[in-house]
Order: sequence, then C-alpha cells, then structure tokens
Amino acid sequence: MLAMAKSHGSLRGIEAKIEYHPVFEELGVLYESWKRSAVNWMQTEKLSESFVEKRLMKHFNIQWAWADSIATEATQCLN
Repeated sequence: MLAMAKSHGSLRGIEAKIEYHPVFEELGVLYESWKRSAVNWMQTEKLSESFVEKRLMKHFNIQWAWADSIATEATQCLN
C-alpha cells in the first residue's frame, strides 16, 4: 500500500483501502469518453438529460447508474 501511495499520490478515505489495479484507469478513460459523447449529443442534438441517459445505456450497453451519473455530469458541464 505504501508503494502505491508513493507512485499514485496521496490516497484518502475509501481510495486508501482499494488496491490499485490498471482496470480502474481504463474505466476512467471509458467514463470520460462516454461523458464527452453525452455532452456532444446534448450540444448538437439538443437532447434532454433523461434521453441522453437512455441513449448511453443503449449505445454503450451500460447500467442505469453509470448512465445517470454520466448524464448528470454532462448537464453540469454545459451549465
């Protein structure tokens, strides 16, 4: 755990209890990509947050909780 803290910055709270694994970085990259898609759809197609949520679930085959979080963040980016 100490080596992980040295190589990945200071960890606090729950992050300090989760062992580092490269899949977390891959998920982060995917999440940001999905969020960019959501922002793009909202900007170019003037879609609502709830419609973007449904589109994210269908297009990327992700669960509602992920889609809800992404759509909410995309809305906040545009506001």
